[in-house]
Parts: sequence; structure tokens; C-alpha cells
Amino acid sequence: MFASLPPLLALVLGLALLVKGAGWLVDGGVRIAGRLGMSPVMVGLTIIAWGTSLPELLVSTLAAADGRPGMALGNALGSNIANIGLVLGVTAILLPGVLGSALRLRESGWLLVSLLGLFLVLLWQGGVSFVGGGLLVGLFVIHNFHLWKTAKSGQEEEPQPKGDGVMRRALLLVLAASVSVAIGAELTVTGAEAIARSIGVSDRVIGLSVIAIGTSLPELAAGVASALKGQTEIGLGNVVGSNVFNVLVAVGAAGIVQPFAGESADAALWQDLPAVLLFSLAVIVLPRLGPSGRWKGVTLTAAYGAFLWIQF
Repeated sequence: MFASLPPLLALVLGLALLVKGAGWLVDGGVRIAGRLGMSPVMVGLTIIAWGTSLPELLVSTLAAADGRPGMALGNALGSNIANIGLVLGVTAILLPGVLGSALRLRESGWLLVSLLGLFLVLLWQGGVSFVGGGLLVGLFVIHNFHLWKTAKSGQEEEPQPKGDGVMRRALLLVLAASVSVAIGAELTVTGAEAIARSIGVSDRVIGLSVIAIGTSLPELAAGVASALKGQTEIGLGNVVGSNVFNVLVAVGAAGIVQPFAGESADAALWQDLPAVLLFSLAVIVLPRLGPSGRWKGVTLTAAYGAFLWIQF
């Protein structure tokens, strides 16, 4: 559909539509969540996390459908690394308080369980089949059921005041955002494929780097915006929720649409997943190392820079 566009133009336009659409999706979702009386932590873990992760879902699914599993896996796992190394790193440099409080056992536990689930599926099947993808998505359903159940137990903070926005406008905003993200995802994959072919870089590396950074821009925007408003719980919850979504839903849906195995799955199993695990452990451990400080953000961004250098 967009094959006639210059590859770089298609990539830039696609990423711009992804970022703008995800922003609209977050705005609409937050308004709806406010009307429903959801707490800041739950908003970050669910509504905002789903909205900012929609680009990863669509890009990975389209890449798998086009027979590019390396790009599908690279985008999902690379986005997880970018969410921690780039998004949390930059946010913590600007606002050190973001990494001032430790994750709850619930959030850190699901972050690690999602990685374990993908590891077992890849180890068992040598890839992600229809069944494996279904198991990952099913685990995500259990994850959200657990979130809602624990949220009702009184462990969350006080709900946000109900917004003054009209529900109809919020729903229209979500609809417009979905269209923008869908078109942006198609443009991004089309442009990235052409660029990868022209410069001889593998789909996996393009997915881990350029596309991963592009699809993580909504998380970066949401993280900085929430931190500036004093809602650090939303920013941290958004990253954790997005990472769980990427591993279970983006990869799971890609496997359901077009099962894949082979070299790309092996690389994800033995190279990319360990890297995601290290960054995940960092976001669990760093907040526990004393009070907030910019050195934590510098550490994450430096580690992310090293990761990109290794890839190329």
C-alpha cells in the first residue's frame, strides 16, 4: 500500500503517526480511566501501558505476517530494553525521583514471570507457534485479572478524581488514535524493511534498534509528562506494564498470526532475552540502592548505549 514511498520517508512518517496516535490513545484512555475512578498505579499499568504498547503490537504482528520474525521479535524485545535503558534512563536523569521508590513485588514479579513464560515457549517449541502464542496471551489475561483483583483489595492509592471530560469525546479520541497507530505501523514496517535490505542490516538488528526506539517514543513521552506532573507512579507503572504487554501480547499475537521458528527465535532465546532480563533486574535493583539520584539514570542510558553499540 505504501511501497511507492521512499523508505526513509515511510519510516519517519510511520514513527510520527505511531507517536501521535499513541499520545491520543493515552489521553483518551486516561480520561476514561478518570471517569471510572482508577488509581494512578493502575492507570499506568493498564490503560497507558496498553496504549503506548499498541505500536509494538501492530509492528510485530505485521512483521510476522510479512514473514519477518526477526523484526517481530527484535521490535518487541528491543522495545523492552529501550523502555528501561532509554525511557527510564532519560526520565531519571531529568527527574531523579522516578527511580526513588522500589517496585512492588506484584510488578517486579510479573515482569520476570513474563520473561520466563517467553523463555519456556521458545525453549519448548524452538519458536512461537499458534499454541505458544495463545499461551502467552493467556498468561497476559491472568496477569490483568491479578492486577484488577489486587487493586480491589485496598492496596492501591486513592482513586483519581473523576474527570470533567465527556466520555463520547474520549472514545472518539481513542478511535482516531487507533487509526493513526494502524497506518503508522504499516508505514514503519514498510520503510524499515526497505532500509534493512538497502544497507544489508538484518531484520533483527533493525527491530532491536531503529524500530524499537521509534515504538518506545510514546512511553518516553508518557514517562516524562507524568513525572513532570508529579505522577512518578504512572511513569514507572507504564514501563513495567508495557514490557509485560510486549513480551506476552506483541510476541504472542505475532505467533498466532504467523507461527515462526529458526534462527531468529534462537537469537532471541540466547541473546536478546538475557539482555532484557539484565535490564529488568536493573530496574528492580536500582531503586533499592539508596535515595533517588541522577546516577541511576546515567547508568541505564550508558548501558543502553553499550547495547546498541554491540548490536551494530
